[in-house]
Amino acid sequence: MMKHLPIILAGAALLFCVFFATRLLKTSFWKRRQLRKASLMAARGNITGMTGYLRANMDRGRVSCPLTNALVYFYIRSGDLDSAERIVTDAIGRGDSSGGALAQLAYIAQGRNEWENAEKLYRKAMEAEPSLAPTLGMNIAGSLIQRNSRLDEAEDLLNRALEAENGPSRSSVHLNFAMLDSLRGNHSQSKVHALTAYELMQDLEITRLGRAQALGLAAGASRRMKDPGEAARLSQKALKVLGDLSGAERLRTELQELAGS
Repeated sequence: MMKHLPIILAGAALLFCVFFATRLLKTSFWKRRQLRKASLMAARGNITGMTGYLRANMDRGRVSCPLTNALVYFYIRSGDLDSAERIVTDAIGRGDSSGGALAQLAYIAQGRNEWENAEKLYRKAMEAEPSLAPTLGMNIAGSLIQRNSRLDEAEDLLNRALEAENGPSRSSVHLNFAMLDSLRGNHSQSKVHALTAYELMQDLEITRLGRAQALGLAAGASRRMKDPGEAARLSQKALKVLGDLSGAERLRTELQELAGS
């Protein structure tokens, strides 16, 4: 796999970051306030307080609850897949049979590099909740790209997702297209997709990681096109977007390396 492609392949973060963010943006005013409070705790380094607050206020029997989603997302991004899985399986045990719950398990399986199990769970989730098909089809495509496998099928899934999605949710499709083009050596097109993804994402706390990843991918494409100055500029911009966000140390290190191009 090409150098610096791991910037947007680290863990499972890319595949669900924007998906969660766009869903959370559609929640009620009160839930958004609660999420904002939790994010402020995290920004101040009070991770124990943040996780405790989310646990105290989330709906334990419904993974579609934005607070439940946020806690699962935090654990996955932090690499604590066991904690994430316990929350989801507890919700399923309480009666949540939604496609969203199965999708969460798929994200977790993907974080463990259990590719076949993840794809199976994605497909079960789509059967349970057909409205999730564009998004989860995109995630299957992302997993194929991560494995550099069945790339034509991945492209087809991404094209379907692009047709179905609109607004900010198209950003994750463009990110995956950027990875696909990078694997195929189409670096100019990869950069276009990455910057399109960045522009589509709203400038919010919950999109910081995704926006930094998009800029990082564009920076990597610039370096491979023998434009170190542009690579440095984009990676410096990405570092500014990323700031002191916790759980993004690997991305930060790679961006710092690119910034020295």
